[in-house]
Amino acid sequence: KIAISTSVTILPTLFSVKAMAPNYSIATNDENGTLLPSTSTDETIQKTIEFAAAAKQKQLSLSIPHPSVYRRSFDQGSQAAIIRSLRAAGVKFIRFATVDAYNTIRCKTVPLAQLSSQRRTTQASHPLSNPVSIAEICFAGLPSSADVPSAPNLSSRNVLTLQPDFSSLRILPYASKTAMVMCTAHDQQSQDLSPLCTRGLLKRVLHSAKEDLGIEFSVGAELEFLLYRENKDGVMQPVDMSTFGNATMLNEQEDFISTLYDQLEQQDIPIELIHSESAPGQLEVVLSYSDDILQLADDVVYARETVTNVAKQHGMKAVFLPKTSMMTAGNGSHLHFSFREVGSHHRNAFSDPSQTTGISRKGEAFIEGLLDHLPSLLSLSIPTVNSFRRVGPGCWTGHKLGWSTEDKESPVRVCIDLNTQQASNVELKLSDATANIYLELAAILAAGMEGIKDEKVLRPMMNDESNNYALPLPQSLHESLVSLKKDELLLSILGDELSTAYIAVRELEARTETSLEEEVSAALNRA
Repeated sequence: KIAISTSVTILPTLFSVKAMAPNYSIATNDENGTLLPSTSTDETIQKTIEFAAAAKQKQLSLSIPHPSVYRRSFDQGSQAAIIRSLRAAGVKFIRFATVDAYNTIRCKTVPLAQLSSQRRTTQASHPLSNPVSIAEICFAGLPSSADVPSAPNLSSRNVLTLQPDFSSLRILPYASKTAMVMCTAHDQQSQDLSPLCTRGLLKRVLHSAKEDLGIEFSVGAELEFLLYRENKDGVMQPVDMSTFGNATMLNEQEDFISTLYDQLEQQDIPIELIHSESAPGQLEVVLSYSDDILQLADDVVYARETVTNVAKQHGMKAVFLPKTSMMTAGNGSHLHFSFREVGSHHRNAFSDPSQTTGISRKGEAFIEGLLDHLPSLLSLSIPTVNSFRRVGPGCWTGHKLGWSTEDKESPVRVCIDLNTQQASNVELKLSDATANIYLELAAILAAGMEGIKDEKVLRPMMNDESNNYALPLPQSLHESLVSLKKDELLLSILGDELSTAYIAVRELEARTETSLEEEVSAALNRA
């Protein structure tokens, strides 16, 4: 919007140029509300042209908000109500949690009584606003295998506070005296959102999608895991030798499945489907498709914790390790994506039956953006040495760069709705439980968003003939990290601080590769 006036002054109570265009002004107001005039008509026209060009550029660019934009306000009354409600539910402890870049949950527990007593003092009348702090290096500087500082740009000197998002608060059914809440990490002094906070990064990407592209995403997640039990000789082995879709697992583990379902339901985590998978003792739990991406990511974290703890209650161990045997199928964590136009009342904008592919122009552009960055994305979505053991011909993961419709050997698979027979979403199969769900979602969505912004044209679909000419995907964690270091978009999304630390730690893990047997043993010990 452009306002041009022949008057030297404009009463600020009647009209404001800045109110109409807060990011662009042809002329500016002085401290008295006087609009400073242009010196000539030609200058005004030139500024108008420059303004329009800048506005167009802004409309087409991705502007991920600076972390300082996100500051939470939380009034004292709400905090008191939460504390009282938790006490009434029998909760004694609140666990304040975050997920580091390498998918380790970092948390601290505060007794509810301590928070209640703090609330009554003038020094800490808002005890839930900044309840705990964790050293900055814990967010991106420590590998998942051990607390050994491995990022050259991070140290233990700086501390970040955890600010809870109480929309994620859950009472844990497997630890019923404890509630857990997911947090964002903030600078201790300025309270700015830390660039190391992956949950905050996902929030910023989703904000950009809505504000810059006018779209909102929907995401679904599949969780695969193996159930182990100790045999009479004290050896851990899969609970059965069933195969894909077999009823044996469902029958023999009905008590486990029922308890798991009940505990997920108590945490408001909706389940769409449960079935046995291809490997011995393997089960898949499909979370319901969600329009709330941040909550879906939280649900993935809570669901994996619940699976692990319910398995223990039933005398078993649940293992999410991507590959436990080179002779059997691995564990994935497939993700599904679609989107809708803002204000469209949930109409799926990914689908378009009038197109040859059945996919909308924006949907095609999203897929192409994903494919353009897929070699680099693998360092975030299958980010361990073990992850790449799961990838290869015949593994139903895809190993070449391309897409297809309903082809389980394609890494990027367009799915058809069973009822409408129309394209409903796109699935990324190269994802597993070793990835930080917030970080990988942020990177995947940003790659697709760039495709939409640039109106990229989707490459032809892979088929039996073209598949022979498709480029191979990275064969190892090292190769995917090499690609990431050249990917300007993903490096800019992660930011210098997070990307530097992440690459350094993952490169260390790639250099210290262990055997598959050692990986399985470590996974069982942690389960």
